[in-house]
Amino acid sequence: MVLRHLKSTNKITLLIVATILVLFLKFLTVGNNTGQDNEYLIASQTGQKVRSSDLDTTKLQSKLDVLSYSDVVRSCPDYVEYAGVAHYKKQDDLETELPFQRPPQKCRTFRSKLIDDFIDKLKPLFKKADLARLFENTFPNTLDTTILYHVSSNQNKLLQNHRHPEYLYRNGFPETFVVTGDIHAEWLRDSAWQLSVYQPLIQYDQSLRELIKGAINTQSQLILSNAYCNAFHPPYYTKIKKGEGHFDNVFPRPNWRQVFECKYEIDSLASFLTLSRQYFENSPEQSRLDFITDDWLLALTQILTVLGRESVSTFDENGHVNKFYYIFKRNTDIASETLPLAGTGNPVNLNTGLIRSAFRPSDDSTVFQFFIPGNAHMATELERIVPILQQYQVIADQKELTVMLPKIIESCEEFAHKIKKGIQEYGIVDHPIFGKVYAYEVDGFNSHLLMDDANIPSLLSLPDLGFIPVDDPVYQNTRKMILSSKGNPYFIKGKYFQGIGGPHIGIHNPWPLSLIMRIRTSNDEIEIMNALEMLLKNTGDLGLIHESINGFAPNGDVYTRPWFAWANSEFAKSILDLAKRKPWLIFKDYAPGDSFNLQAFISSLDS
Repeated sequence: MVLRHLKSTNKITLLIVATILVLFLKFLTVGNNTGQDNEYLIASQTGQKVRSSDLDTTKLQSKLDVLSYSDVVRSCPDYVEYAGVAHYKKQDDLETELPFQRPPQKCRTFRSKLIDDFIDKLKPLFKKADLARLFENTFPNTLDTTILYHVSSNQNKLLQNHRHPEYLYRNGFPETFVVTGDIHAEWLRDSAWQLSVYQPLIQYDQSLRELIKGAINTQSQLILSNAYCNAFHPPYYTKIKKGEGHFDNVFPRPNWRQVFECKYEIDSLASFLTLSRQYFENSPEQSRLDFITDDWLLALTQILTVLGRESVSTFDENGHVNKFYYIFKRNTDIASETLPLAGTGNPVNLNTGLIRSAFRPSDDSTVFQFFIPGNAHMATELERIVPILQQYQVIADQKELTVMLPKIIESCEEFAHKIKKGIQEYGIVDHPIFGKVYAYEVDGFNSHLLMDDANIPSLLSLPDLGFIPVDDPVYQNTRKMILSSKGNPYFIKGKYFQGIGGPHIGIHNPWPLSLIMRIRTSNDEIEIMNALEMLLKNTGDLGLIHESINGFAPNGDVYTRPWFAWANSEFAKSILDLAKRKPWLIFKDYAPGDSFNLQAFISSLDS
C-alpha cells in the first residue's frame, strides 16, 4: 500500500502559520468545538453547526397542530420532532392539503442546486398536486436531513483527520456519513439505498458525485474494521453525538467505539457493492473508476473472506461440527433479536453453494440461515462487479493489491455462480396452491420458510435487484403467493392499508416499502395506481413516507418513525421509475405509449 508521508520543516514561523491555517479551515468546515458534541452537522458547503439542544422542545406543538413553514430560523430543530408536525407555506405553489416538510434551507445537511432545480421543474408535470408535494418532500429527504458529515477530498487534505501513519493516505479522499433518519448511526444497507435515487444525477453534479464517492470511502473503512457488522457510529473525529448502541456478545468481537450494532447480514455487504456499482454506471466516463482505492479493494477482499467463512456448513462430511466464524448473543426476551444454539443459529447443510446470513434486512434473525433474497442480491452484485474490476485491471498500477486482481475476479465469479446454482437447487420449492415458488429461507436439509418481509432485499424485489426478469414464471408464482394472506403470513389486509409487513413491528403494520416495491415490479396499471393511491392517503397528513403503518387505523395516523429516510428515497425512486416506464400515469399531457426521457430532462437542467 502506497502511503503518503508528511514533510517536516525547521522553519518555526511557517509551522505556526500552517497550523493556524489548518485550524481556521477546520473551524470553517465543521464548526467551532465548544466542548459539546455536534448533534446535527450541516452541509460542508455552509460550514454551519447547530444542536437540537438549541431548540426549546417544550414549545413544539403536538402532531394535531400545524406550523407555518419558515426559512428564517434562529436554530435548527431536531428533525424527528419537525417531521411529526405539519408545516405549511404561507404562499404555496401547489393546491394541496399535504404539508411542506423540507427543513429550513440553512438546516439542510447537503445542498444541491441541481436537485432543487429538478424538483421545481418536475412538479408542474404531475397530474395530482398531492403527488407532486409528496415527491417534493421525499426526493431530497436524505440530502436534507441525513448527511451528518461530509468533507470533499480537498477539505480532507486540509483537515488531516487521519493521523496514524498507516492511514495518512485517507486524508486525500472525500468522506460521507449517512444516518438512516431518527437514529444517529449508519446502516450500510440503508445508506446505500438512500443514496441510490441520486445516482442518475451524479454525472451532472460534481458535488453530488463527490458526496456519494465519500459514502463509498466511508463504507470501505467501516467494512475493513468490522466486516460482520451492520450499523456504525459516526467516526470520532466528526464530533457528532453517538446514538445509544448495542453491546452484545459477538464473535469476532467488534470495536464497540465504532460499532452501533453488529448483526451479520449478507445484504449489508451486497449493498456496499450496489452503491459502488451504481456510482460506476452513472459517473462520467473519466470518473467511473475513481471510487476504487486501496481501502475499497481491501474491503472487497474482506467481503469475499466473509462469504468463504459463511459458506461453511454446520457439520462436515463425517458429522463433526465445523468451526463457527460468527456468533451473536443478546440478552433479550425477543427471539428475533438473537440467535439460537448459543448464538450460532440453526444448522445448515453442506455443499449447497449458498451463504449464511444470521439476520435479515429488517435486523430480525433468520430462522434458516440461507436467506434467499440476500443470496440473490449478493450473487447479482458479484456478477456485475466483475467487468468493472476487469476494466480497472487495465489501468491499475502494479502493486501488491492490484496484482491480486485476477484472483479477486475469479473469486467473485465463483461465488456468484455457486450462489445462483444453489438458489435454483435449494431455494425453489413446490407450493400446493401457487406451484413452484422461491422460499424466503432454507437450510439445505429441505426445511424452508414461505413468507416475505417488506425490507429490501425481499422476494418481491428480486427483479428490481436484477436477479431475474419480472416475467420469470417462478417469480410470478412467488409474487402471487407473497401478495396474498393465503400464502404469506405477513401480508396484512388492514381495513385502510394493505401490504407486506414482517415480524419486526408486528402483525398490524404493513410497511410502505412493500407497496413501493410492488409498483416497481408491476406492469399492471390498476395495481400500480391502487398502490400509489394507498401511499398518498396514508401519510398521517404529514407528507412523508413512514416505516410502517397500522393498517386498521384510518389516514395512516398510527405509524412508526416519522423520519425514515430510506422509505422516502425508495418512494421517490419509484416515481422516477414510473416517469420512465409509464409517464401517463402520473404526468399531465402524456398519453399511453408516450415516453419521458429522464436523462434528457436532467441534462436540460444542467445546461
